[in-house]
Amino acid sequence: MACVFLGGPAMAHPHHSMSNPGGFAAGFAHPWLGIDHLLAMVAVGVLAVRIGGSALWGVPVTFLAFLAVGGVIGLEGFETRLIEAGIALSVILLGVALASGKKYPLGVTLVGVAAMALFHGHVHGAELPAMAAPGTYAVGLLVATALLHLLGVAAGMYLTGSVKRTAALRFSGAVIAIAGAAFLFQA
Repeated sequence: MACVFLGGPAMAHPHHSMSNPGGFAAGFAHPWLGIDHLLAMVAVGVLAVRIGGSALWGVPVTFLAFLAVGGVIGLEGFETRLIEAGIALSVILLGVALASGKKYPLGVTLVGVAAMALFHGHVHGAELPAMAAPGTYAVGLLVATALLHLLGVAAGMYLTGSVKRTAALRFSGAVIAIAGAAFLFQA
């Protein structure tokens, strides 16, 4: 829990300090090394399980598609200073959604997840021109994001398996929301 409060949004962009930024490995590593991205990606998978049915594939696929769209928007130079705050808010909202224990309508969830993914994608797209291999970086980022969604789905299936584990899922959602609030204050 302490690591949540020690790291900020700057930790979410570890490739800035790499001697050879870009490429598949850097893109693949990015979501695993940035706690804000890691929490959001796993939470998307868990939320998909919470809703069930077609959300199981629809929510993660929507996130991936709009992550790519956000990347293109960022690549085109559309700049906003609220991107890091939007990423932090996405972590808060995903945490609250899990902590609430509610089953949200699929359409509302898809719109929300799409908006969140635009923020996450934008920051990556804005960074792509400075990278040595932006195309392979983007592929690595999408593959890692998909794997984190799958981990979230697996965690969600486990955590919704009993009343006791569902309570743990709700507690985890609260911790995610608190982490998002810490990110927001550091944005």
